[in-house]
Amino acid sequence: MDEQPLAEYRIAFEAREGYLYASVTGANTVETIRRYSADVRAACVRSSRTRALVVVNLSGPGLGMLDVYKAVAESSDATVGMDLRAAYVDLNPEHGAENMHLAESVAATRGIPVRTFRDIAAAEAWLLATGD
Repeated sequence: MDEQPLAEYRIAFEAREGYLYASVTGANTVETIRRYSADVRAACVRSSRTRALVVVNLSGPGLGMLDVYKAVAESSDATVGMDLRAAYVDLNPEHGAENMHLAESVAATRGIPVRTFRDIAAAEAWLLATGD
């Protein structure tokens, strides 16, 4: 079996007042989504944070809805019980709003409060609000 090399991927974390800020760059692949989701969960555990703002700037066109569903379902299932609230900002205009809404719905069905945004200030305001 041929193994494919992992696409280039970078993530940086910054502890901010009330939440963990993560910045992600790399190729827009299911593997990248899995990697940054796992890295954000681990960073939240290490820093004892239950809120994360994840700014994603992945290159390439949007993924198919089935790929988005599978990646978000897997990530959400791994997050159950962590009491994590996450805001995601997708900076790539090639990525459609349909996939962003699908990601929110998949997470919500698993009890994970997640919202997607195009604007960092709006994401931060939602993240720090006490309710959904």
